[in-house]
Amino acid sequence: MLSMFLGEYEHTIDAKGRMAVPARFRAQIDKGAVVSKGMGTCLSIYTAEHWERRSNELVAGLSSDDLRDFERRIYPSASEIDLDAQGRMVIPAKLRAYANLGSEVTIAGVRDHIEIWNRATWQEYQERLDAEGSNIPF
Repeated sequence: MLSMFLGEYEHTIDAKGRMAVPARFRAQIDKGAVVSKGMGTCLSIYTAEHWERRSNELVAGLSSDDLRDFERRIYPSASEIDLDAQGRMVIPAKLRAYANLGSEVTIAGVRDHIEIWNRATWQEYQERLDAEGSNIPF
């Protein structure tokens, strides 16, 4: 059974592109993880195991043209994650540019993966969700 990623954390990215991974997420990704373009203007981090499983699910349902486009969009931009002794990961410059990540970011646990957002973009997104109503089933 996979552990869920939960919670929201405000962190920073330094000039070398390093970001501390929240302590409660480190144990889940220390056996390998992948960072890639996410849905919207964010980055997604999946454990290596879940990345492979999710990839297989996605490609199974795509036509050859859609599959080619998907593969060309996701895989070249993806990068394996290694944590340093301080629990930091390096976010590649191209991925930082894609998600418009400056120094202030929000790291969100989103059930089966982690998302990294520009902090202001995340706040605007959350405000929009809150304004749209409360159809939350919990």
